[in-house]
Amino acid sequence: MSVSPRLLSLSRLMAWLSLAGFVLVPAITIYVFLYPDTSRWLMFNIDHLGATLNGKVPLDFRLMALLCEGVSVGFTMWALWSLRRLFLIYAKGEVFSFGAFRALNNVALALFGGVIGTFIMQGPISYILSYPLGPGHRYISLGFGSGDVATLFMAGVVLVIAKVMAEARRVAEENAGFV
Repeated sequence: MSVSPRLLSLSRLMAWLSLAGFVLVPAITIYVFLYPDTSRWLMFNIDHLGATLNGKVPLDFRLMALLCEGVSVGFTMWALWSLRRLFLIYAKGEVFSFGAFRALNNVALALFGGVIGTFIMQGPISYILSYPLGPGHRYISLGFGSGDVATLFMAGVVLVIAKVMAEARRVAEENAGFV
């Protein structure tokens, strides 16, 4: 099967962008937790943190919250790494290979896991960041918003596309066996 040079070039570009995201997301997240007051210029949206992450929170509590945030970041990194693998496979012209199917399936799983992991870790993060405020001011917060719904929907779409690709590959192999 011949793949257009434009698709190959776009796939290489997307592989590089996925790699950049893979490196930048954890670096920026660490920066935001270590320097919350001076990192606001980034406008990096860690929406479940709100105003509770600030320079008044002692560093050891910010580090504990960062460890919890690592769950969400880990899923994001898995999704980006899987996307990178997928685009590199596409860049080799292997559009319907088993590797492409598996990488796309991993993207879907990472997106699902990221939403669930982020939701679960919101409680510990909010408690850890509010703990230094003292009794009566500590809280546990959980949130599930339209962004989470959109991500879950996208994960479902990616999962269905992966299954369609696997079925297309199976049918093509079956048809090739009739020759």
